[in-house]
Amino acid sequence: MKYILLKDKSDLVGVEKFIPNAYILGAMEKPNIPFENIKVISTKFSKVGKTTLERFPNLEWVIYRGHGTDGINLKLCSQYNVGVVTTNPNIEGCAHWINDKLDPDGHTLIFGRGSISNRLQELIVATYVAIDSKTKIDNISNEYKNIVSCVPLNNSTEQMFNYELFKNTNDVNFVSISRSKCHNNKDLLKLVNDGNIQEAHIDTLDIELRDELLSTNKVFYYKHMSWDFLGHTNDHKKLKEIIDSCLEDNVNNPILKRKKNAWF
Repeated sequence: MKYILLKDKSDLVGVEKFIPNAYILGAMEKPNIPFENIKVISTKFSKVGKTTLERFPNLEWVIYRGHGTDGINLKLCSQYNVGVVTTNPNIEGCAHWINDKLDPDGHTLIFGRGSISNRLQELIVATYVAIDSKTKIDNISNEYKNIVSCVPLNNSTEQMFNYELFKNTNDVNFVSISRSKCHNNKDLLKLVNDGNIQEAHIDTLDIELRDELLSTNKVFYYKHMSWDFLGHTNDHKKLKEIIDSCLEDNVNNPILKRKKNAWF
């Protein structure tokens, strides 16, 4: 028997209708079934690393109900031959939220070429340029009115949005759905006070100098709610389809593939 484990209950209301044979647990709860029978785990907030991979020795797939894989140790998953796939549940909400914050008449520079960025590019009516991690920009030219961050948090993007990057800008509009550690708050405060940044709309904002940034009345913090811009609904049918593809070992566009018939 192949078991499905769904962790983190916050977005799983009503999921039993679509996946009646799943075990649904809170973040700290443990399943009352043999761990070796669990083939698929889906998480929203719980991290997946050494503890999880050792606890479930026959795990085949991890489904992350979000964008990116910040909480998933991809290197270890690869070593344990565990595939990883994301559901990308909030592309529409996040893309429309960003578009709503843009100056519609200004030239836009988008950092990131993931699913949210791709949808945003379909919505933008003015001119834009989108770049990925292969394009290195040390500082932004003053031709842009909107600067958008859709980058994931990793070693190369931590503290990426800093004074050096914005030093040549003037009165730009900064919009970010990236993790708080991608922003250098000390530098952002200086950039706002110096006029390099006219307004900043930030989905996740670190606590360091947060009050000082907000007191400028030019920085707006949305408490990681950009995804709910269109009114959030959980697509449990899509989740079931992804789970079924994992059980069949026939997953489309995984973040990390499994090696079939691997010998250890």
